[in-house]
Amino acid sequence: MNHWVKLLSQLSTTLPSVEQQLAQWQTDPESQFLAIIKGYAFIGANEGVIRYFQTQEDSFINATPYDFSPRIQSSGKNSVEYTQQLIQQANQGQVVHFNWLHMSQLGTELPTKVTLYPVILAQEQVILVLFEPINRRSRARTNISNGFEHLPSQLLSIILQDSAEAVYITNHQHEIIAVNKAMCRICGYSADQLLHKKPESVGLHQVTLDDDNSYKLSLAERGSWQGETVKQRSDGSHFPAWKSCRKIQVDQDIFYVTLFSDISAKKKLESKLTEQAMVDTLTGLPNRHHLKQLLNQALIESRNAPGTLGAVMFMDLNGFKNINDCFGHATGDKVLQLVSARLEASCIEKADIARLGGDEFTLILQDCHDRAEVEAFSQQMLGIFDAPFEIDGQKFYLGSSVGIALFPDHSTQASQLLSLADTAMYCAKKSPNHVLFYDADMHRQAEKKLKLLSDLRHAHSLKQFKLAYQVIVNLECNSVIGAEALLRWQQSDGTIVPASEFVPYLEETGLLIPVGQWVLVQACTQVANWRTEHHSELQACVNVSPLQLEHPDFIKHVHHALELSQLAPDSLVLEITESALLRQPERVKSTLAELKSIGVRIAIDDFGAGLSSLSKLGSLPIDTLKIDAGFAKRLSEPQGKELCQAMIQLAQALNIQFVVEGIETLKQKQILAAMGKGFGQGYFFGHPESAEQFNSANFDN
Repeated sequence: MNHWVKLLSQLSTTLPSVEQQLAQWQTDPESQFLAIIKGYAFIGANEGVIRYFQTQEDSFINATPYDFSPRIQSSGKNSVEYTQQLIQQANQGQVVHFNWLHMSQLGTELPTKVTLYPVILAQEQVILVLFEPINRRSRARTNISNGFEHLPSQLLSIILQDSAEAVYITNHQHEIIAVNKAMCRICGYSADQLLHKKPESVGLHQVTLDDDNSYKLSLAERGSWQGETVKQRSDGSHFPAWKSCRKIQVDQDIFYVTLFSDISAKKKLESKLTEQAMVDTLTGLPNRHHLKQLLNQALIESRNAPGTLGAVMFMDLNGFKNINDCFGHATGDKVLQLVSARLEASCIEKADIARLGGDEFTLILQDCHDRAEVEAFSQQMLGIFDAPFEIDGQKFYLGSSVGIALFPDHSTQASQLLSLADTAMYCAKKSPNHVLFYDADMHRQAEKKLKLLSDLRHAHSLKQFKLAYQVIVNLECNSVIGAEALLRWQQSDGTIVPASEFVPYLEETGLLIPVGQWVLVQACTQVANWRTEHHSELQACVNVSPLQLEHPDFIKHVHHALELSQLAPDSLVLEITESALLRQPERVKSTLAELKSIGVRIAIDDFGAGLSSLSKLGSLPIDTLKIDAGFAKRLSEPQGKELCQAMIQLAQALNIQFVVEGIETLKQKQILAAMGKGFGQGYFFGHPESAEQFNSANFDN
């Protein structure tokens, strides 16, 4: 199943009028010319659309509809602005029909009937586009008189005289014998100054020798010519003009009728629209489309200069998401503007810089002598993040990860170089110095990740997810007080995939919410059964991601799990990380308060490993601190023991419970038991086990 078929199969709609049509297309994805728009850019298309626009898939994806349109439609409307208006209508739930003039990548005009269907992809609004070519030749035409032959010659003279377009007529010797008012107004000459002069003597024929030959040949062979040219005013200034000339024979006399209009305003508008289409509006840097042009040009120059080295550097900002989440997108936009300004100031003469979107920047470096020069430049780029970015008195510290692909060493194709640099950047995020050159092993890792994501998308429906339970005990009397539910993935061949390898990708595949809901129901049901069967006060401890906590239906998910399992709310402990408190603090605080009101208990997981905030801790409805396993490992050190004691005293001061994670030895357990009444978890008490093994180990003895 190719990418387009997968994408189309995931679409859904709430409009009954679209539902049947969508189902037909999903059955036969290539039956008509179809594409999908997200935002204002294409994210997918079938083979018919790619052929129709005479392009390649990698050039079409991420392009916009107005990348394949003339700047101005025949109606006079601006293609960019009008396209955006129509897309906005569709995003509001309307099915939109209109006729449009497209241009293929090879410049072919494509009159098209376009229909925009609002649909849903992965809970996001997108647009399914249907392109239907219009065959102009198939239209029946009727020859109808335009009526001019019936008008008096005096009336025609008045019309010509008052026309908004400049008109002048020359005789067979190319001397001006008549001009209209617009001609005098546009060029700044009086009629007396123009009559009986040749056009070139007053700057009305500003063309190169080649253009002049083409002009004369066209008049001689076809009797007409039209095109863009340059005219001169009486003050010596020049202006662009659209000119048409026609040779007319009346009796035995030859005349040349020339019309032209000043297109200065149009050229300025075209220039502005071209700039807008090529420039990122937020930062003023080249955008993705412009970047590809710059990179293609760099590759051409590289081929003409053998022995030199070029580089594509893909840069991503570390920590930018936290700024957006905590301070809002307006502040995030200001940070991006400051970053782009520093980049331009640091390397304006050494590299071309572009912003691809979000917090991703790309640099093209040319004429390097060796790899060491590229690496030195990358370190210079990282240096711009040494100083904080200050906005409205607030200082923001950011880092960056840089992935580098070299040309011609790694590739000579623009799209592939960008892809390789992107792959290297993601690997650089995990490296110590955050700069990596692409290598073949990265490609293998990327393929492995791609397969993992593909398998992960089917794991839930194939019931491959399992829960393991790890015991939590009272440090004072060793009694079992809780069971933490831990997600496991057992593939069809029996392979167990560690949680650390797949849980981070659940959000990327869109599975985090449904899988998280399944975990909640399974854990509550299992613990409720144990409580009933063994008359136990066991608590169900379930990890909750920040994304789940921010989901508008999370409270409903908790209610559903409690009702289905008949577990008492105070027997459910939801474990959240400290990072969840930073992303959307007000929403999280409100959600936690509502959970607390129904009796659900809240624990802070891995406390002390992240950005602990005591002010937030004191204002939130927290029941338990789960002290990070790293502190238990350091109990043999005096400083480690003091830190752990401080954590426990903090919990006691806030009058909340504590659980120390990572206890592996009897000595660690004894030290912690002496520090205060609390709970422990770790391999000393038991490894994560299946429900059957957990039951046997903790209840059957």
